[in-house]
Amino acid sequence: MVFFRKIFILQLVGLVLTYNFTDCNFKEISNAYKKVIIYDLKSYMNGAERTHFNITYSCDDQPNCLTKIEHLTFHPAAHCPSLARETFAEKTKRVLTSSCPDYSRTQINNTQVMKKRRKREKPKNNCTEIVSNLMGLWGRFIRASRKQI
Repeated sequence: MVFFRKIFILQLVGLVLTYNFTDCNFKEISNAYKKVIIYDLKSYMNGAERTHFNITYSCDDQPNCLTKIEHLTFHPAAHCPSLARETFAEKTKRVLTSSCPDYSRTQINNTQVMKKRRKREKPKNNCTEIVSNLMGLWGRFIRASRKQI
């Protein structure tokens, strides 16, 4: 019982620490995506096996899209620990920092620190499905910005 209580508290803390993207400059973020980030994402996927990826993430509006983009990009998954060090992730971090008041991703959680201590390897093949989902979320973000114009 205590174990489940601790899990619940950890999940709750994770939800509380999520940034609220409602005050961001969405136009600036859209421009940065169209001019820079999309090309880095495509470059990452270049040479990846062209298989059908399960698109498992969807978003309703721009703040929701950015929340999911931020989570997929900067929170390592067991099979894909290294996306936060990729070029598109660094540029995403820069645009979110400059376009969203009080946004800062300077904290590195313990999982990322542990991963950095291990031998640096590039598990690109394990990350392509996540990057494919990121591309889908960015596309939804752009479509949502067109609806608001």
